[in-house]
Amino acid sequence: PPARRFASAETVSWLQVRKGAIILHRGVFCEVRGIQPAGHGRASAGGFEVRYRELATRKAREMKISDKDKDVATVITCDRVVSPVLYKDEAAGKVVVADAEYNEVEVPLAQLGDAAPHIDAGSRISLLMYDGEIVKVVPPPEVADVVQQSQRRARREELQTRQEARKAAAEHVVRPAGADPVAGRKRQKF
Repeated sequence: PPARRFASAETVSWLQVRKGAIILHRGVFCEVRGIQPAGHGRASAGGFEVRYRELATRKAREMKISDKDKDVATVITCDRVVSPVLYKDEAAGKVVVADAEYNEVEVPLAQLGDAAPHIDAGSRISLLMYDGEIVKVVPPPEVADVVQQSQRRARREELQTRQEARKAAAEHVVRPAGADPVAGRKRQKF
């Protein structure tokens, strides 16, 4: 028997959208990465900024929403299907997985992002689906951990090189000598 599907779409106010939600924005599936108030203090207009990532292209985007707007969001609840990877075709930029009926389903490697090099035949990936369409591809937890650790390591190294560059630049700055009445130096005015 075919698997039962429970995917749904719900139209809600933008005030009810939370981080991690999958939304359908202008015909494109997106994942909300963060929501924060727009402006500071009294200068804030009462709106908020929504940061999201387009799932098909993995492009980060941002938009400002006023809480006075009558604009609504379509929040998608997806079906999760865990599928084994049959093979990876890097030349064509796709991974082929088996669905519940053992049909071959092609998944673009771009949807795996940084986890794509770590996925091999036999791995089990999760497909989030809505209306028969693949919305998001989730790598196995062990691969996600490896990717997260490598991203953290790269970020730490980047910050360390910046810090060392600032420290080296600060050592080469010639600072004016301070006032020393015994040596006869006066305070310099800038």
